[in-house]
Amino acid sequence: MHRTVRILVTLACFSSAVYGQSQGSSSNTADEQETIKALMQEVNELKARVAALEAKQNQNQAVPPAEPQATPQPQFNAAQSATPVNPAGQESFAFVRGIRFQGFGSVTYKASDANPPEQGASLGFRPGSAGNFALGDVDLFLTSQLSNRTSVLGEVVFSEQTSGEFETDVERLLLKYDPSDYLKLSFGRFHTGTSYYNMVFHHGLWLQTAADRPLVVEFSDHGGLLPTQAIGASATGRIPSGSLGLNYILEYGSAATIRPQITTPDAPEIDENNGNEITAGLFVKPDFLPGLNIGGSFYHDRIIPDNNNLHIGQSVSSVHAVYTTPRFEFLNEGFLIQHKVGETGQTFNTPAFYSLISQQFAGKWRPFFRYQYVNASPVSPLYADVSLRYGPSAGLRYDFNDYVAMKLQFDHTFRRNQPSFNDVLAQMAFRF
Repeated sequence: MHRTVRILVTLACFSSAVYGQSQGSSSNTADEQETIKALMQEVNELKARVAALEAKQNQNQAVPPAEPQATPQPQFNAAQSATPVNPAGQESFAFVRGIRFQGFGSVTYKASDANPPEQGASLGFRPGSAGNFALGDVDLFLTSQLSNRTSVLGEVVFSEQTSGEFETDVERLLLKYDPSDYLKLSFGRFHTGTSYYNMVFHHGLWLQTAADRPLVVEFSDHGGLLPTQAIGASATGRIPSGSLGLNYILEYGSAATIRPQITTPDAPEIDENNGNEITAGLFVKPDFLPGLNIGGSFYHDRIIPDNNNLHIGQSVSSVHAVYTTPRFEFLNEGFLIQHKVGETGQTFNTPAFYSLISQQFAGKWRPFFRYQYVNASPVSPLYADVSLRYGPSAGLRYDFNDYVAMKLQFDHTFRRNQPSFNDVLAQMAFRF
């Protein structure tokens, strides 16, 4: 626009001089008069263009830039997102200051013929065969950009209890510092790297295809088996590997696992009294096949469960193979959870896995199928209530738009030494 203004001024001066000379000389020809008129017309056209550019600039300044969505990115370590780096080494203040909010909620109807009734992952539902509604988790996702390399991420969840009351939990609170793609640091409360599912699908049920999470990767306070949260520090980033896309993750912190007993809803929760944990993992996301993610992790800590006061070494080994595109989803994870009892020398191994596949049709319909398996010893110091259980799930997700989705799901679960049972879930999940 500045260039246009300079051209306008030059032409105006030139045309004025020519016009003044034409008025003072009687020898101007008709061609010169036509030239002057053409120049004056061009000046008027340039004035109109400048006025239009100024109006457009004022309009752009009046409308603030759109806020980026705070939805966690679908990658192995979703809590660590890359931030732009100024190549000159100087920070730019082009980012938008302030806290940005995004929320997730759901309303779910569930009916079950389990006998005896189960609780566990049915957080918010009253145990029993009669169907009932529950809100489950109301998730508030908050982000704030402090500088080009530093930001804060928070996740506050209001969880409905069996009594109908809500409990408030700060599920994640992270100060993140991302100096480069090879090193991204987080300090605070985070979801552990014990599984791909735990790092990618957080508390918003809208983010995932199915109406609930597989039991092994369910959050521990909902009855899941893994230590899903810790307070401490984590680091992740790329490892120079060309198109292979090799990445690492390292964590050190204090885990806090409190798990309700699935088959005995009235029994007290099990507090594992975890010691400090360490997690290390590797995964690849090759450039030649976008959407593919293959890797694994190893977790270790020591626990003293308050239900038996034994000193137990706990290890969780996991592997995953995931392939996702906007229309296709194929998730697979396998686990070996090991508990070594110091007082008796006994070792209890709990293998588990899940597999989920889905395909989107017509941009809105997404049928899915899932199979899960957990095999815990009936005399396990931690998972006696889980024992052996496995079975399929089938369902359909329908997206009304980018914010609201309807899910229908049927589960059939086989149990060791107990009757199998069926669950039916109808869920309206949304984000805001």
